Amino acid sequence: MRVITDPGGTSVVVEADGEALGDVTVWSDGGIVRLRFNVPRRHLPATARRDLVDAVFALPELDWRGPVQAAIPLGDADLLAGLRVHLGEVETRAAGATCLIDATLE
Repeated sequence: MRVITDPGGTSVVVEADGEALGDVTVWSDGGIVRLRFNVPRRHLPATARRDLVDAVFALPELDWRGPVQAAIPLGDADLLAGLRVHLGEVETRAAGATCLIDATLE
């Protein structure tokens, strides 16, 4: 796993054998933590998506209580299930090929 911090936010990249399995950009905007997940639409190792979610929630930026907004690929049940483990009340809606999530971090 690599964590990259820049002025635009923090990016988490999960890799296996030098190949990126997915990445997440995390930034704070007006008291809301925003997460943008980028995961390839192909078969990945069974735990790759959950590992990515767990890595993001281990970041200091998510060591607080408050609103979270996330964007994940529409239909990615593993990412959504992983997010539900870490978040309180979760509301989802589709926007094109993206699932938008409004939640609270408890």
